[in-house]
Amino acid sequence: MFLHFLQTKEDKLAFLELAHVVANADGFVNRKERQYLKSYMDEMGIEQSEISLSADRKLPDIIGGLRDEQVKNIFFAEILLLIFADGDYNDEEKQIAGELKRQFGFSDEAYESFKGWVVRMDSLRIEGLKMILEYKR
Repeated sequence: MFLHFLQTKEDKLAFLELAHVVANADGFVNRKERQYLKSYMDEMGIEQSEISLSADRKLPDIIGGLRDEQVKNIFFAEILLLIFADGDYNDEEKQIAGELKRQFGFSDEAYESFKGWVVRMDSLRIEGLKMILEYKR
């Protein structure tokens, strides 16, 4: 949704690495999460062959170099969308969201604002899908 605002290849690849960590947090990448990962690559114009994932890298290694506040905001919003994509906000995902909040220096209020927006976006997406599938003239 906002990834096209990322300017550097380094930021794009860091985001994809982070997204893969989040998608794998519960040990399983479901269909919806796979769709998100594919759409991220499409939005940023990144090919699968350009991605090099390492199981050894931790969140601080992936996001520690981010300095631009808008880039951090984009990462946070998009990752929260991914976390809530499958409708299951599990303990591993909560831990990652908390770690991102801490690493990026977000207040509780900012976190709740981002989370509230994500929940509303999901509601709107569901509402739109229902309209498409059920609307009769």
